[in-house]
Amino acid sequence: MKKISLALGFLLSILIFPLHAQKAGIEQEYRTFTNTKGKKIQAVLLDRDDKKQTATLLLKNGKRTRVPLAKLSDEDQKFIKEWNRERAIFLMSCRGLTVKQLLELRGYEVVRYELDNNSILIDGKLNGNPVKFLVDTGAGTSLLHLPAAQENKCQIGPMTETVAGVAGTYPAGWATVNTLEFGGCLFENEKILAADRRIGMPKQFKINDAMLLGAEYLIKLETVISYKERLIFFRPDKSDKKGETNNDDPFGFRIFKTREGKKFRGKMISKNDATAKFKLTNGKTKTVSFMSLSEADEAYAYDWSEQKATFMSHCRSLTVEELLELRKYQSCQYDRQGNHIFVDGTLNDNEVTWMIDTGADNSLLHLHYAKKHGCKVGPMDKKVYGIGGSAPAAATKIDKITLGNAVLTNRILLSTDLRRNSENKEQPWVGLFGADYMRELEAVITYRENKIFIKQEN
Repeated sequence: MKKISLALGFLLSILIFPLHAQKAGIEQEYRTFTNTKGKKIQAVLLDRDDKKQTATLLLKNGKRTRVPLAKLSDEDQKFIKEWNRERAIFLMSCRGLTVKQLLELRGYEVVRYELDNNSILIDGKLNGNPVKFLVDTGAGTSLLHLPAAQENKCQIGPMTETVAGVAGTYPAGWATVNTLEFGGCLFENEKILAADRRIGMPKQFKINDAMLLGAEYLIKLETVISYKERLIFFRPDKSDKKGETNNDDPFGFRIFKTREGKKFRGKMISKNDATAKFKLTNGKTKTVSFMSLSEADEAYAYDWSEQKATFMSHCRSLTVEELLELRKYQSCQYDRQGNHIFVDGTLNDNEVTWMIDTGADNSLLHLHYAKKHGCKVGPMDKKVYGIGGSAPAAATKIDKITLGNAVLTNRILLSTDLRRNSENKEQPWVGLFGADYMRELEAVITYRENKIFIKQEN
């Protein structure tokens, strides 16, 4: 792991004032250390000196002590050797930051989504015209709704292709899209399949989006989906957008402007309700009222926080995975086959694999596995709708589903024959793990790390 330099005094300033930490909603991370003679003491690990083989501890009475590692138990020595400064600083001073704030600091652009039933809809533009996109992790490739593609002047080729879904297949053709925009992302001269998704649907069925935004874009943009915050995050610099640059240190020294046109270069170090304090490049400090700053710098000052500045100075090399695990999320590694996401779990205590599908409003079982794994399958008097129209389904009672350490019990969902057009009813996955359960588990999906993070409240 990459090592970073850290002034011990900075970390001590965080740890020595527990009242300030409590006001910020931060708990002290005390540990019980044991020496070789069996004596125990509670303290916080402040620093480690690998050359001198010592550790600096902060005791509960506020005093510091430097202890040779050889005088501590084997378990404590192992803990100290594996201790990470960045993680410690994050826990002590940055964990009040939301997932949104953490990802924005890492160069992501945040897009708030709306829910249509359980489906994720975001605003975008198709050839410059405002439309809605449905974010669909279950779609291996994106799919334009044919009427929307025609309305927004996409050039449609011959309908010689075929797309398949839960209820069957229907014809599709390649469409040329001049510009595709969502969030701060821009793609130019794209070839995307188009098909009429109304085929086989009831007359009253409405499609509120112009396109299923599929996995090829989600992968390229290193997308993160946060169900709890109802936010989706993209990396615009990974799209075709030109001239995008990320400021490596947005909380470092920068040029500030006043409303009178004056400029000064400094770093913001604190603020109150009316003023901001800056450290200038010459080492002096300067206090300026918010109202005297330019409109853009006033917004910057209001948004600034000590937690964000600390994160950028000392925790920025932490991965998204580490940041979420420090927030008590449990990670589940997923397997990406083609553009689809698969994750292991259980169904009625049988080890199975699910396909994660945010485009599915509700989870859905493959009928063959529902029967095989002891689910109580009712009569086939229900219907499911998807690509290809409708298909018969049955209400199915499940005793238990697990994903990681999350447990869902006594659930009823629909089951249908997901391979009705195939003689072989076996397939590697038991069904679609849909948006209903993803919302319940406050799931976060990350495409860069190939992981799903979940948190289940008791």
